[in-house]
Amino acid sequence: MKQRAALNGFVADRFEKNMAAKSQELGDALKRFSLYSMQQYRTRYLLARLTQHVDMAFSGIKSAGSLEPFTNLEIEHILPDTPTAALREKWTGENPGASYDEYKNKLGNLTLLEKPINIVAGNDFYTAKQTEYRKCNNYLTRSLVELTTVGQNTSISRINKKLAAFDTWNASSIGKRHVLLMDLAQDIWKTTPIDV
Repeated sequence: MKQRAALNGFVADRFEKNMAAKSQELGDALKRFSLYSMQQYRTRYLLARLTQHVDMAFSGIKSAGSLEPFTNLEIEHILPDTPTAALREKWTGENPGASYDEYKNKLGNLTLLEKPINIVAGNDFYTAKQTEYRKCNNYLTRSLVELTTVGQNTSISRINKKLAAFDTWNASSIGKRHVLLMDLAQDIWKTTPIDV
């Protein structure tokens, strides 16, 4: 009991203070984050950790297992990487001043998806992709379309407070999801005291 309390004190003194000092820096880096702001394997790791964190919270699991099932998924551009002329034109008309090429690579526009589902989802409009996202095994991607509701104060209802479903996909949606993912990242990389 004394060892746990001592360890909690050590972590609070040595780590939490430094992490709090770096919190602003992490927030700024996440605000600027886009697909090509770091190596692709690091982007995949970030998306895998976010996805794993949400799945753990959804299932009520406390300790993380292997990240491999998540790192083997494909990075999906919700707003397609290679859009049709019609999609690009629609975006420009509905999102004045928002560069398609900038928004397609923002963190808020990226998710992980199984390869067969990613192939079928393709470069289509968000409304057409929603059917495929519902089939995804990870909740972070499924939640784009619809939040699962199960009781009150359940592991699912608690993670739902940190997520959002979107009827339409535009610059505002990407911005909201970007902030949502930033908040999840802050949750992942924080310390919590050991129960004494």
